[in-house]
Amino acid sequence: MFLVVLPLLNILFDSFFKEGIFGLANYLEIFNKKTLILLVKSLELAFFVSTISTVIGGFFAFFLTKTNLPFKNFFKLFFLAPLFLSPYILTLSWVDFFVHFEHGKAFIYSFWGVVFILSLVFTPLSILVISSGLSNINAKLEEAGLMMTTYQNVVLNIIFPLVKPAILSSFILVFVLALSEFSVPAFLSVKVLTTEIFTQFSAFYNYELALANAMILVFISIFLLLSERAYLADASFLSMGTKSQQSKIVELGSAKYPLFMVHLLYLFFSIITPVVMLSMQSFDAGWAYFFQAINLLLPNIINSLLYATMGAFVLLLFGFVFAYISVKEKVKWVDILLLIIFAVPSTVLGIGLIKFFNTPNFDVIYSSFWIIIIAYLGKFVFISHKLIGNALMQIPNSLEESAEVLGAGFFKRMQKIVLPLIADKLFMVFIIGFIFSLGELGATILVYPAGSAVMGIKLYTIMANAPQGLVSAMSLVILLVTVLSIGSIMFLYRVFKQILRFSLST
Repeated sequence: MFLVVLPLLNILFDSFFKEGIFGLANYLEIFNKKTLILLVKSLELAFFVSTISTVIGGFFAFFLTKTNLPFKNFFKLFFLAPLFLSPYILTLSWVDFFVHFEHGKAFIYSFWGVVFILSLVFTPLSILVISSGLSNINAKLEEAGLMMTTYQNVVLNIIFPLVKPAILSSFILVFVLALSEFSVPAFLSVKVLTTEIFTQFSAFYNYELALANAMILVFISIFLLLSERAYLADASFLSMGTKSQQSKIVELGSAKYPLFMVHLLYLFFSIITPVVMLSMQSFDAGWAYFFQAINLLLPNIINSLLYATMGAFVLLLFGFVFAYISVKEKVKWVDILLLIIFAVPSTVLGIGLIKFFNTPNFDVIYSSFWIIIIAYLGKFVFISHKLIGNALMQIPNSLEESAEVLGAGFFKRMQKIVLPLIADKLFMVFIIGFIFSLGELGATILVYPAGSAVMGIKLYTIMANAPQGLVSAMSLVILLVTVLSIGSIMFLYRVFKQILRFSLST
């Protein structure tokens, strides 16, 4: 991990130097009106987004976890869709929606427009976190409470206190992610501290001030995440197929179908509407914009898919190594280190990689696509590590211990026991790593070498001077490429499993 840790330590060290003199001069420059206004604005943005996401996410998490709502598994699946779409695609989709209203464009290209978009982006994460807390409440506690009082009082006096850690974690996690977000404010031309850092670094070449500003965000994010590390280190919401305790399911009665309509309307509003509007805007003038979008993006599609695939493999490999060290070898500092790296905003990570690798000794990395892969690793390795770690925790230690007693070495145990048991979950980690890598923009836009631009960068650089229909068509093409890629990978994996089963049976 020195490829990520050393660049971050390097920019932390450099942030204390101004014109070769060690001190706090760069940090003192932060205390000017412009920077303080942007910092306060960023904190306000993160606060509103985390509050809205946690409230809405908590509402849906309760009814999807604790009630007999019809088709709740369907809603659980599709409510998570915004997590797997690039934020800038959702942003441009909603731009297409709001431009049809008299004051819609003024709203979407504003502070509250960014709050609106990011709240929709991060609400699924709140649903995951709070649902995990709700599903782990022992049904016996609720049943004991119902013997003495109403269910409303059980919710207030038993369920809510037990799920408070999950609610707080949802708030903090979304707060950190919203504070670090670059692509949505940048696409909507709203100035916050992340966009200012990008401007200082890429436009004015004021590296020292950019680094000092970046460190402020890093310190805030690390402080918040470490304050919740006891819960985030376990990260039960980052799991696949874990079995929770028996949870009590509440009968909704006559409220079942009105609540079903509320869920359906939110699904239609948050996911279907922006995609439909994106399609309508793309084909408003016929097929011309769509074909032009394909021609513009074609050279970048191959780069995007190649880098996302390589990023997914790297995330899978390092995620497995770190997860095994953390879970099986009980090396807990790994969790804290990766959590701290996760707290670093994308733009800060990009600056760190540039400052560290832009030297003759590392030119082979800096001038190639490998610097993009390293950016993916630094940005998402915490997620892959936790996903695989939670899968490993479901394997009884006795299986490996028995194999070791019989003389099986480490690699034999991996081949015969560990990997077969978590193969499906490793595949899901690959898919998730592929999706996140394909949509990453904050770090990639800073570090990509000439000739290595991906689809998001092409869209970002052309949107200022392109017709809205063309921008929408390019977003639609990126969305289609993402969906088709995921579908193709899942199809190939199923074919591979069938071939493997056939070969084993014969």
